[in-house]
Amino acid sequence: MLKKASVVFQCCSGVIGVIVLWAGITTAMRRAGLGLVDSRPISYLGVDPLTSQLFSFSLLLSAFLFIHFAFYVRHTYKLKNRFLLYFLIGQAGQIIAAVTPFGKASNYKLVHTIAAFTLAFSLPLLINAFAYAQKNSSHFVLYKRLLRLEQLTFIVGIGLFTFTEGVAPLGEALPAIGFHVWIIAITIVSLKTKPFANE
Repeated sequence: MLKKASVVFQCCSGVIGVIVLWAGITTAMRRAGLGLVDSRPISYLGVDPLTSQLFSFSLLLSAFLFIHFAFYVRHTYKLKNRFLLYFLIGQAGQIIAAVTPFGKASNYKLVHTIAAFTLAFSLPLLINAFAYAQKNSSHFVLYKRLLRLEQLTFIVGIGLFTFTEGVAPLGEALPAIGFHVWIIAITIVSLKTKPFANE
């Protein structure tokens, strides 16, 4: 029973990470008066005294939960190391972004920016690696659609963040939204088809 509960937790760890991250981010955004349409990026929450600890904690805890989920997915779906490599590089970027302030006066602004872009670019790569490893799956069409969703949110998000003004938070959030939809979908499929595959 404990082993089954452990496997279910592993399977659901990604969804828990999504909940932790968005609960923390949305709470911090309310405290800072930051909206999705705003000239300040979400990363501003890491330097605001009212939100910096919550912002960092949310990113750190969710990153570790996502990594836990990555190992579950790799093992359950028998994926190659490339998937795990993309996933771990991206989450390393999230961890670094969590502990390096973004503010104008910060010595770590460049490090934070590189880490955040590393995370963003890792997401379509890892979802692509997952999807095309499942060509013989009955859910392959779903996996391709999830990949297209992430590619769309990535392109639009990076475009908004890089080439427009006043919508920085939305540009930052979009690539993550595609990734989080993928996590939720993979969790649902896993619970329905192989909840105890690690046994």
